Amino acid sequence: MWRSLSLRRASALAAGPVGLLFRPVCFLCVGPVPGLAALCEACLAELPRWPGVVCEVCGVGIGEGLDLCRSCAVEGHGYGWSRTVGPYEGALRRTVQALKYEGERALARPLGRLLARSLADERSAGNTLSTSRSTSDPNSQGDPTSRGALAFAAISAVKIVTCVPPDPRRLRERGYHPAELLARAVARAQGVRFRPLLTKARASPPQVGRPREERRDAMRGLFLPRAQGRGESVLVVDDVITTGATVSEAARALREAGFGDVGVGACARAGFGGAN
Repeated sequence: MWRSLSLRRASALAAGPVGLLFRPVCFLCVGPVPGLAALCEACLAELPRWPGVVCEVCGVGIGEGLDLCRSCAVEGHGYGWSRTVGPYEGALRRTVQALKYEGERALARPLGRLLARSLADERSAGNTLSTSRSTSDPNSQGDPTSRGALAFAAISAVKIVTCVPPDPRRLRERGYHPAELLARAVARAQGVRFRPLLTKARASPPQVGRPREERRDAMRGLFLPRAQGRGESVLVVDDVITTGATVSEAARALREAGFGDVGVGACARAGFGGAN
C-alpha cells in the first residue's frame, strides 16, 4: 500500500516532464505537500491516536472513569511519566518502520512535531482541568499530589530533551539514529535544548521471549551518563516503547546522575491497541 519515497520519486522521473520537476509527495497518500514536508496534514491527522481517556502515568488509552491502566496500577516504572502519539499500528506503525528501517529520515520531523503537539495538548488539558476544578469549587484546591496533576506539571517543566542512545553497530549500518532525529525535532518544537545525555555501556541484550522482570534485570547498568545534572527535568525520546524496560533504565541512569523528574516520549506504544 505504501511505497518508499525513493521508489515514488523514481516513478515521478519516469512519468516524463512533469515528473522531472519532482514535486514533493506525502509518504502515505502520495499527494502533494508543501516544501520538503514528508507527510501531509490530512495524513498526520489520521494517524492512530489514543481514544478518549489515557492513563495518567503511561499515557495509553483506558476506559472511562479510570485513572490508571492495569499495568501502572500494579507496577512501578523507572520514569515518572510517559506519553506517546498512539498505538503502534496502521499508518503510524508503517511510518515509524520507514524511519527506522528504510532510510526515510525526513519522517522524523513531522513525527517529532506530532509528539511535541501531543505534549502541548496535554499541558493545555492539565491547565483546563485545574481551572475547572477551582471554578466549580472556590474552596477546593484540587488534589495537587494526584498522579495526573503531577504528570501535567512535569510535562510543563521539561528543560532538556534527550534520546535513548544508539547501538554503535546499528548506527554504523544506518548512518543515523532515529530516536535522536525525533528528539531534536521535539526539542525544536518545544523551544528547549537537546542534549545527548546518555551513552551505552555495552550492547543491548537479546530480549525476545524474556519475561518482563528478566528484561528489566538484563537492562540494569546498560546506560551511562555523559553529564551530571542539577535537578533539571528531562524528556527521554525513543521511537517505540514496548515493555518500557529500555526507557525505564535510561530514566534511572539520569536520576542517579543528578537530573530531576524524567519523563518519556515516543511515537508509539506497542502492545496496547486501545482501552486495556
